[in-house]
Amino acid sequence: METSFLYPAARSLVRAALAIYFRKIEISGAEHIPSKGPVIFASNHPQSVTDALVLAAGTPRAVHFLAHAGLFKNRLRGWMLRACEVIPVYRPRDSADAPQRAGAPQTTKALHKNVAMFSACERVLEEGGAIGIFPEGVSTDERRVHKLKTGTARIALDTEEKNGWRLGVTIVPVGLNFESRRRMRTRVLVTFGEPIAPARFREAYEKDPVEAVGLLSTALEEAIARLVVDIERPEFEELVREVDWIYRGELISRRGLEIAGRSKFESGHLVSIEIPRVLDFFLERQPEVVWRVRRLLEDYRRSLDTAQIRDEMLRDAGERTVGGEIARLAGFGVLGLAPALYGMLWSFVPYKFAGFFAHGAAKDETKIHYYQIVCGALLFPLWYAPPVYLVYRGAGEWGAAAFAATLPLSGLFALGYVRWFIQRGRMVRFAWLRMTHGRFVQELERKRQLVIREMDVALAEYLGAQLDPAPETPEGEEGQGE
Repeated sequence: METSFLYPAARSLVRAALAIYFRKIEISGAEHIPSKGPVIFASNHPQSVTDALVLAAGTPRAVHFLAHAGLFKNRLRGWMLRACEVIPVYRPRDSADAPQRAGAPQTTKALHKNVAMFSACERVLEEGGAIGIFPEGVSTDERRVHKLKTGTARIALDTEEKNGWRLGVTIVPVGLNFESRRRMRTRVLVTFGEPIAPARFREAYEKDPVEAVGLLSTALEEAIARLVVDIERPEFEELVREVDWIYRGELISRRGLEIAGRSKFESGHLVSIEIPRVLDFFLERQPEVVWRVRRLLEDYRRSLDTAQIRDEMLRDAGERTVGGEIARLAGFGVLGLAPALYGMLWSFVPYKFAGFFAHGAAKDETKIHYYQIVCGALLFPLWYAPPVYLVYRGAGEWGAAAFAATLPLSGLFALGYVRWFIQRGRMVRFAWLRMTHGRFVQELERKRQLVIREMDVALAEYLGAQLDPAPETPEGEEGQGE
C-alpha cells in the first residue's frame, strides 16, 4: 500500500528525535510483525501521543494511526496529521458545535462522523495496509490495562465479513513499557505479541456479531495484559512498586537466572509483569504472606529513608571502601570534567527550559515525555543556531558543521556525566556510613535479607503451584472419607 510523501520523512525525524531523547528503544517479538498484508497493531496507552511516536518508530510497516479528533483542531497540526494519514476518531465532546449538555444530537453527530472513520480503516486493510490503535481509548498513570473499547474488534470482523473472510487480517497486540514516566535518556521496551486472527471468530460472528466483537475484544485485552505490568487491584499498586523496586534487581543480578536472548532491561520487565500475578495468587490463598511482606518492606523502607541511601547500594555493596570510591569518583570525574562542562555550557539552558515548559504544559504524567520531546525539538535548534552561525562566519561550512555536531553529543555526555557523578557521590557517602556506622549498616543488611528471604520462599511456592497445580476435587466427593 502506498503512503503519503510526508510519512517517510516524518518517521525519519521522529526516529532521530527519539534516539536522542531516549537512551534506547528495545524491540521484542519483531518476528510477530507480518511483512505484508492487512494488520492492526493494538497497543496499551501509557504515554499519550508518545505511544504513537514510539510504535511508528518501532515497526518497519507504515502505520495509519487512529487519533481523537481534538488533535486536528489546530490547523497546522491537523494538516500534518492528515498528511501522515492519521485517521480521526470523533467523540461526542470533540464536536466544536456540540451542545453543552450531553444529548442525542451530539452523540448522533459523532457516530455519523465515525462512519467515515470505519470506512477509512476498512479501505486501509483492504489495500493490505497497517493500522495503529490504542483500544483503551485513554491514557492514565495507572499500571493496568483498562477495559478495551470494541472498535478494534468491529473494524477487524466487519472488514473480514465484507471480504468473504478471505482478507487475512491479523491483530498484533503490543505492549509499550517505559522505564520512566518523566526522565530523558531512559529506556523503552516495545513488545509485539502473538498475532490474533479475527477469522477464528467467524462462526461466532455469523451467529451473533455483538457477541463475537465481545469475544475478540476480551481475547485482545488478555493478550495485551500479558505484555505489560497489569495491576488489577489499584489499592496494591504501591506494594507492587515496592516489591518490584527491591526484588527485580535482586533476581536479575543473580547468576544462573539470566534469560537467554533477553537484555537485562527486558528480563527485568518480565519479572515486573509476574509480580502482580504472584500478589494475586497469595491474596486468594494465603493473604497473611502479603501482609507479612508488606510489613517487612515498610520497615526496611523507613530505615533506608532514615539513612538516605538506596537499596541497590546494599545489593551491590561488595568490598567498597571510602578510598576506593573517592578514587573512582576522582578518576573519571577529572577525565570527563572538561567535555561535560563544554556540553553544559551549550545545552544546560535549553534542557532546563524544555523541562520547565513541558512540566507546566502537561496536565498529568502521561504527557510529560511528549511535551519534553516537542519543547526540546523547538528550543535546542533555536539555542544552537546563533553560535553555529558565528562559527560559520569565522570557519566556514565545514567548521560550522563540525561544531554543530559536537553540541548534541556533548550535551548528552554532560547529562550522563552528571547522573554518574551523583551516583558515585552516593556510593562515597554509603562507604563512609559503612565505615563510621557499621552496626547500623549491618542492621539494614539484616532487614534486607529478611525481605529477600520471605520473597524467595513465596516465589518458590508460587512457581511450584504453576508447575504442579493441585487437582480439582470432583463434584460429589467432598466429605467422603474412609
